[in-house]
Amino acid sequence: MVWPKVSIIWLNYNSSRILPIVLESLESVVGLDYPSDRYELIVVDNGSTDGSFERVKDFLEGRGSLKKKVIRLGRNLGFTGGNNVGFTARDKESKYVLLLNNDAIIFQEGLKTLVEYAENHNDVACLQGIVLKYGTRLIDSAGDYVDELLQTHTLGYYHEYPWILSKPVHVTYVDGSCALYRVEHVLRCIGDKLFIDEFFGYGDDNVLGLMMWNCRYRSVAIPEVVASHAKGLTFGRRSTFSIYLSERNRVALSIVTNTRYKHIILSHELRNAITSVLRVEVKGLPQVRVRALYDGIELGKRLRSKGLYIDVYKAPLVKIPLRNIGGHFIARRVIVKYFEDWIAKNLSFLTVE
Repeated sequence: MVWPKVSIIWLNYNSSRILPIVLESLESVVGLDYPSDRYELIVVDNGSTDGSFERVKDFLEGRGSLKKKVIRLGRNLGFTGGNNVGFTARDKESKYVLLLNNDAIIFQEGLKTLVEYAENHNDVACLQGIVLKYGTRLIDSAGDYVDELLQTHTLGYYHEYPWILSKPVHVTYVDGSCALYRVEHVLRCIGDKLFIDEFFGYGDDNVLGLMMWNCRYRSVAIPEVVASHAKGLTFGRRSTFSIYLSERNRVALSIVTNTRYKHIILSHELRNAITSVLRVEVKGLPQVRVRALYDGIELGKRLRSKGLYIDVYKAPLVKIPLRNIGGHFIARRVIVKYFEDWIAKNLSFLTVE
């Protein structure tokens, strides 16, 4: 077969502390079993100031056979803005774009595996394979789901591969650490960009998946292993900045969607903010939660005024009966248990025939 052209978008931002994995990620792109004239690497540096951009650039200069574009931005535009710049810079003949995190390693056959499935399923807009946790056989992501509280759930997370997934399944969205997108469908549904710039991060691949389902374009996860991922190295694990982004963007998303629990989401975030102020949990955290709530409401209103509206019920959505809502605010283990029970009950329905 004649393999279609693919643009691989790879972001960098102040990655000197994880440079060995960053270079391993780039090396995995160089070593792909895919015709070298049929794919390109687009590196977007989000205004790094720690010398990592120079190290990445030096590494790439020694890989003359790789088709590449290197773009250095003057400031950090985040996951959303950086990938949007990369998407705009793609080869206009590229049929697909692949997003690859700089802490993710794509396996040699990974790109072929994804493209081959996509070529045989024209209505699939977003596609991922199984991504393992770096250095283990544990699943980092086998696809992702959103529930009615706009919480996200990762299929197979921390289960050992192989797990129950043996056939392709419909998912709400594919994980942006290593995901393939059909350019034609993105252009028709979203326009000449992938993400909402203002979300910055922690409100990107899930929103894109929901928007694509609104346009009747499917997101699918296949049971083949394609990559590994050292999760959490970009923003850090539960930093105040990541808490701010995730809470702000969830509030904003509730305003532009029709989930029946949007008022519960807003009430819960308000309670979190008030409780955080009263308890003074972590230095700076009360201010972060209050700011996230205020900024989320303002962002949601702004996006709604621009015409953004997402019907979440057009996507595979984890339904939560009202009687179970309270448990979803008590402990993470309750949420995980509910999701795994939901998957067990709905896996046959989600399976792609």
